Amino acid sequence: MATFKLVSCDGEIVDISERALQQSVMLRQMLQETHGDAEAAIPVHNVDGPTTRRVVKWCEAHKLDPLPEVESRDVGPRPAPPTFEMPRWDREFFAELSIADVAKLVMAANYLEITWLYKFCCKHIFAEYIKDRPVEELRTIFESREAVSSLP
Repeated sequence: MATFKLVSCDGEIVDISERALQQSVMLRQMLQETHGDAEAAIPVHNVDGPTTRRVVKWCEAHKLDPLPEVESRDVGPRPAPPTFEMPRWDREFFAELSIADVAKLVMAANYLEITWLYKFCCKHIFAEYIKDRPVEELRTIFESREAVSSLP
């Protein structure tokens, strides 16, 4: 199976297997447009090097998972999403990250359309930083960049 090169916005080059790359709807579509040319570096705009490495680590760990579907952009009411448990590997992966790292990761997952990484980021943020905190504390945390970067 081929290996591809992702180029972060700060010029860092990170290798990713073809199967892991498939976890990103956007990268999968780019790959189809280039007809699978492994020689072409794939730019990952708006994602820095350390975050690109984390995205690749997550995708490599989940490369055997079912491929995500392109989500519908329909407007209007939607049914509530089903609840899900975060697998052990993912809990351990997120436990190593600061809130600032998770914030960058959720933005990268959204940009790259990595559905389950995005959902796991959101679940982690809720469970670790929002759940059971008073509103005033949340305002302080999320209104201040310094407060967000100083969280454990």
